[in-house]
Formats: sequence, structure tokens, C-alpha cells
Amino acid sequence: MKKWKCSVCGYVHTGDSAPGTCPVCGVDKSKFSETTESTKSLQENIDAQIQGEAWEVVHYIGAALLAEKLGFACAGQIIRQIADEEAYHGANYVFRSGANGTTKEALKEFMGKMIKAERGAHKMKSEGASLALSEGKNEIAALFKISAEDEARHAVMWEKALKSIG
Repeated sequence: MKKWKCSVCGYVHTGDSAPGTCPVCGVDKSKFSETTESTKSLQENIDAQIQGEAWEVVHYIGAALLAEKLGFACAGQIIRQIADEEAYHGANYVFRSGANGTTKEALKEFMGKMIKAERGAHKMKSEGASLALSEGKNEIAALFKISAEDEARHAVMWEKALKSIG
């Protein structure tokens, strides 16, 4: 099969000929040219989307925190809404791709992994707090400590959620 790339939006179509119109941006067939460029597999594309959305969430919430700290509550609220929508996008790629399975058993297995991961994150962040304190970095030590406590609480919450589904 040949690959055809839209010169407007970059969409790559696989087939004997270019599509009549681009399904992404709507331009006509004339904007497509045959390409030998390799494209990512569907799973690689899904993984890249999840990674990109996660990056955006973390950085957008960081921007929201800064806006709020500087006294721009409205901007902070808007940025948080964007971050929430980006998190939703990423979560849907995970859910709809079946990355963690789609059965009750798969969900329970995933939840068990998350309990262990949260406990590990608690340990790692507690160690980070100790290291920061030893270097006299009290503000970052406090952040590590609060984050560690949250991770321990998250493990308990995951356990409760797991018990609730039997």
C-alpha cells in the first residue's frame, strides 16, 4: 500500500490513492502527495498522545498555580480548566485503547499495581524530603513531605476503591 501525506495538516493516508478530501482538514485530493516517510504505529501514536497530554496537564497546572500566586485567580481558573480537559483527553486514549484491559479482572489488576506504585512514590518522596532537608532546602523538603503524605493517602484510597468493586 502507498502512503499519501496532506501538505496542509500532515495527515497520512494509507491506500492505493489519496482520499478525495482530507478527513482532518477537509482540503481536496490535490493537496496530497505520495510519501515514503515512515509513520508511527497506532499504539506508538496513542502512547505519544498520552505522554503529550500528561506533559500538558503538569505544566498547565504549574502555570495555573503561578497565576494564582501572582493574584490572577481568573487566569488560574481558566488554565486549570484547560488542564482538566487535557487530562480527560489522555485518560480517554488509555481507556479507549484498552491499554489496561477492559474487564473487571484487568481493572483490579491495574488497581493493585497503582497501590504498589503509590507506596513506592511515598517512599521515594520521603527520601527526597530527607535529602532536601540535609541540603538546607526547606521549601522543597516541605513539598516532598506533602507529596509523600498525598501518595500514602492515594494508596489507601486505591485500596478502598479496589474493595468497592469486589
